[in-house]
Amino acid sequence: MSVTGWLSLMFGKQRVPGFFVGHDDWVNAIAFSPGGKFLASGGKDRTVRLWGIWNWQQIWAVKGHADWVKSIAFSPDGSLIATGSGDKTVKVWATKNGALVATLSGHTDWVNSVTFSPSGKWLLSGSADKAAILWDAQTWEQVKTFVHMSLVYSVAFSPNEDFFVAGTYEGIVKVWKVPEGEPLLTLPDHGDWVRCVAFSPDGKTLATCCWNETVRLWRVPEGDLEAILTVPKTAATSIAFSPDGKMLAIGTHSGQVLLYEFSAKKFVQVFQGHTDHVSSVAFSPDGKWLASGSRDKTIRLWKVR
Repeated sequence: MSVTGWLSLMFGKQRVPGFFVGHDDWVNAIAFSPGGKFLASGGKDRTVRLWGIWNWQQIWAVKGHADWVKSIAFSPDGSLIATGSGDKTVKVWATKNGALVATLSGHTDWVNSVTFSPSGKWLLSGSADKAAILWDAQTWEQVKTFVHMSLVYSVAFSPNEDFFVAGTYEGIVKVWKVPEGEPLLTLPDHGDWVRCVAFSPDGKTLATCCWNETVRLWRVPEGDLEAILTVPKTAATSIAFSPDGKMLAIGTHSGQVLLYEFSAKKFVQVFQGHTDHVSSVAFSPDGKWLASGSRDKTIRLWKVR
């Protein structure tokens, strides 16, 4: 039985209420604005796009990178959008009109991940050059470089901003003190590529998404392994906690999006509609909607029951 057939048998098929079409190639990254009115996306077509949630329409699109857009993030106040690209740069855009605010050069290879700190003081980028760079989000100057043993694929700040984590291609996840740069913790080898890392809203749990069909949950900063979630018959490619921390969304290589409920200790919903690898998932700030971006060139918006 196919992955799609097996998941339909287990959960039933969930209808998709709407989707955004505009990218000419893979959608690699998506992010909701803090207020929930907008959705930003970046793709293999080298564009950054802003969408209106209220009208399902594209507001603007810019093609300012010279290579794939790999990652995207809003500033906490929603006024800025940061993007990381295969052109080795981080760019910062004005949300209101897509105007270029800054270009940050410091990496020597693809920039795979970008994120703002919760206060908006810092911007963090992770790259295939095996480094994570901390930037001052007011002056855009480079503050600190954190060197790893393998390419950095995903970075995330803790909610209290005291530290950040970096997931790497060799399967190692490191925890670093901010801004001092002191290494606090190295999690045990995952045995495969760590594609995504995400903190729960209360900062007590770290989820790591691995190419070997598992999502691991860790107690931080202690580093204790709490649980291993096995993704049915496919690789996990992206993860996101719901705003209330009660659920975890998991995008998959086969195109499904799974919803895991912590109180039930099981998958409770599966969203089917994508026809290819799901690169990115994100909850709306109110937790009512879940967005997913895919290599099928679409962004889909799902109602969370």
